Amino acid sequence: MVDATASATSIRVFGFSPEAFEEVTVADAAAIKPMLERWPVVWVDVEGLRNAEALSRIAEIFGLHPLAMEDVIDTSQRAKVEPYGPVTFMVAPMPREQEQEFCTEQLAIFVGPKWVVTFQESQPGDCLGGIRDRIRFGRGRVRTSPAAYLAYALLDAVIDAYFPLVERLGDRLDDLEHEVLEGPHHDQVMRMRLLKRELTRLRHAIWPMRDAVTTMMTLDAVFPSEVRFYLRDAHDHVVRLMDIVETDRSMASDLMEIHLSAVSARLGEVNKFLTVIATIFLPLSWIAGIYGMNFAFMPELQWKYGYFLTLLLMVLCAGGFLWYFKRKGWLDPSVFSTTRARHASPGEDAAPEHPTTPHQRNHPPR
Repeated sequence: MVDATASATSIRVFGFSPEAFEEVTVADAAAIKPMLERWPVVWVDVEGLRNAEALSRIAEIFGLHPLAMEDVIDTSQRAKVEPYGPVTFMVAPMPREQEQEFCTEQLAIFVGPKWVVTFQESQPGDCLGGIRDRIRFGRGRVRTSPAAYLAYALLDAVIDAYFPLVERLGDRLDDLEHEVLEGPHHDQVMRMRLLKRELTRLRHAIWPMRDAVTTMMTLDAVFPSEVRFYLRDAHDHVVRLMDIVETDRSMASDLMEIHLSAVSARLGEVNKFLTVIATIFLPLSWIAGIYGMNFAFMPELQWKYGYFLTLLLMVLCAGGFLWYFKRKGWLDPSVFSTTRARHASPGEDAAPEHPTTPHQRNHPPR
């Protein structure tokens, strides 16, 4: 059943050949049939799932299975590939970033012998604009390739859209790591939890896509050998994404442990400092306590230089303790600043920080 709160339905149709193309926005799904007769490859791009009548009409024209259409309307599907006779049904979660929070939009793809039909949840801001421009301006191989290549290109565009998101999450993780090493704060724990949650959601979106691409590579009747070469490349990109996400998730877990260790070390620094101060003032308090009892027959009370001798004794005690602590190395600055030791100077050999992974890729012409 169609969700009444879904976005309004818009149907855009691309028909193309190596020499020309046609792009129209239709109000009635019946206008798609003439496009199928005129062009060797047709892409029906449906955005918004509110119009149940239009969706049913499209399913009737292309012979889309009712179970697959139920998965189109249910936008909580994971990435998958399911053959329905001559039609292959694919689901891929498209990444979106709204208000600095990662989310996905479901993209459903049907592949036939000469056509591709896609369904999206909402209209603006998808990652398929590059594919539309390739068709309009004749760039790459889309207009000179069969419908199976168009399906691959759509899926590859979705995969490519994850790389900038993963890169931004990695940058946020690096910045948070530097903050924790410079000095832990209470708000960093919540930010680490939010970052780790986004990485987990990202992993849940990407992980099934690896199996989906693997399944596509086995469908010899749908994807010819020249297209399967590109699918193998897409599979490699998904694996790279998974490696980056897993590395970042491990770094996020390690960063939480580093934060807890830094807090414990900071508490230890405070205790060390207070212990040194208390140790220095303990004999001073003892001397002052003795001469503050005011007994009548204390021998030094009536002495002319007793006050100055007492002060001198206190200074000697404090200086003796400071000399002893210094000799033991307890007054070294590193004792009271454990974080300073973590930062190597430019001339020192420092351990590599969070690995920088080249997320952006240079594609051959497609």
